Amino acid sequence: LAQVRRQSIGSPRAQRPPPRPRRLHRRPRRRMSLLRSGVLRAAARSTPRRGGFGSPRDHEPAWIERWNKNHRAGKDNLDWFFRAFNATGIYEVFLKSSPRFYGFIVCGGMVGTYYWSRTWDHIWNYINQGKLYAHNPYVYPPAD
Repeated sequence: LAQVRRQSIGSPRAQRPPPRPRRLHRRPRRRMSLLRSGVLRAAARSTPRRGGFGSPRDHEPAWIERWNKNHRAGKDNLDWFFRAFNATGIYEVFLKSSPRFYGFIVCGGMVGTYYWSRTWDHIWNYINQGKLYAHNPYVYPPAD
């Protein structure tokens, strides 16, 4: 009792607030800060994401989206070509997907090279008609 009176009269201990009762379960502060930073990152995103990286719905930067809105349909000198090309459906079938595109390029290159070579062979034959070995077959002398 004497110690309690001494503390309450003018000691610095008497002016301190009583200690808080301890919680039995505390949430870690790190978890809350990560949750808060994730919310802030989501709020700071300029445009909503419409798909993962490389997907057809992956958004472009704003300047590319504005650029893509500027259509030149009907204004271009080659508009007739673009309309004809789009009507064929080649882009949708062969060029839209990367594996199909590479297959189209490789197979198209092989077929194109073959016909390019055959074309020049025919032109060479036409120009040199009668001068090539194939045009002058050997004639055997008549048998006695």
